[in-house]
Amino acid sequence: MGLPPPLRTGFSRLLAARLSLMHALNFLGVGFYLPFFPVWLASTGLGDVDIGYVLAIPILVRVFVASSVTGLGDRLRPNILLALLNGLAALIYFALAQQSQFLPIAILTALSAVALSGVVPLADVLTTEQVKAGALRDYGRVRLWGSVTFVLSNLAGGYLIAQHGAWLIPFVLAGSSSLAALAALQAPSPPGGVSPAVSQGASAAGFGLPFWLAVGAAACVNATHAAVYAFSSLHWRSIGFSGETVGWLWAVAVVAEIAVFLVGGSIAASGLVGLRWIAIAAIAAALRFGVMSVDPGLAVTVLLQLLHGITFGCMHLGTLAALSALSPGARRAAAQGRLVAVSALAMGLATILSGYLYRLFGPGVFLAMVPIAVLGLILAALAILKARGNTGFGGRI
Repeated sequence: MGLPPPLRTGFSRLLAARLSLMHALNFLGVGFYLPFFPVWLASTGLGDVDIGYVLAIPILVRVFVASSVTGLGDRLRPNILLALLNGLAALIYFALAQQSQFLPIAILTALSAVALSGVVPLADVLTTEQVKAGALRDYGRVRLWGSVTFVLSNLAGGYLIAQHGAWLIPFVLAGSSSLAALAALQAPSPPGGVSPAVSQGASAAGFGLPFWLAVGAAACVNATHAAVYAFSSLHWRSIGFSGETVGWLWAVAVVAEIAVFLVGGSIAASGLVGLRWIAIAAIAAALRFGVMSVDPGLAVTVLLQLLHGITFGCMHLGTLAALSALSPGARRAAAQGRLVAVSALAMGLATILSGYLYRLFGPGVFLAMVPIAVLGLILAALAILKARGNTGFGGRI
């Protein structure tokens, strides 16, 4: 017998609040790490080349271990595994704070990357499983709190460094991971718990061609952001945009992402229709980065940054929906791990390529992202065709 509507609504809101807290604290550390971890590395005395090597380590680690680490969530309760991974990351960051030499910093960074490789995909598994079971209505309104805390930690990190120095960063990262571990413990387990077939060691079904086509499509669309992530700030400053303007351009993109999660979060529950959203994101990426390559001026650049809501937000939501529909029920965590690994590989290669192209062609590096977007569109179209032709997949596309 189901719960009365008022109780059902209250339960859903409590569930959303618990999962929102989990996402918010997971991204708290990310917001400190991305802008300020390189600053801490420089404060230890490492040179530019050594810093580059250290920053490349997490990308390589995700390629090789994300699938295995995240896949453990099919055998263990994902919320417990998530807490353990965040707790391990906190201990590693505390140890990292005591280091100033390249080798121990590199080793500890690699270990932290192993732990953190499963954090975001496991959080997505915990949330999408509740949506799939009907206990939660909207993934996007939960996930957007991760984007909100990312922005807030960007601002807080700048203030902390200005007031106290970069030495604080590893301690802040350790504290953030500790809070994320506690948030994971209070997060609800997936409905039904661990799959009996998996918990007893039985083999689960494999991943078919439509799944891998969808993963490839999403990885390509995600990789189109490599040039803008790595070189847009440098390029915008070189053409006369002020530091404040560059900051606002980044903020516009994040606000657009949050708006998509707020308004279009139900895309994550759309099943195979998610493949269409990956295709739409690929088209938007080709438009965004093609126009960006001709330096269209500030007003148009703002509009292009708003497209981040589609090129990342809709791509992310559509990918979650498609992979949930295309992966075996007992291997949802493994599916997310494979997506992270393939996306990391594509992003790493695109970032390396962008470095060479930016040196040779300047803003032409953004144009080079267009063929990657087109490849993503082709793979998404093939995934749609294969899924339509496979009677094993239900639902419309």
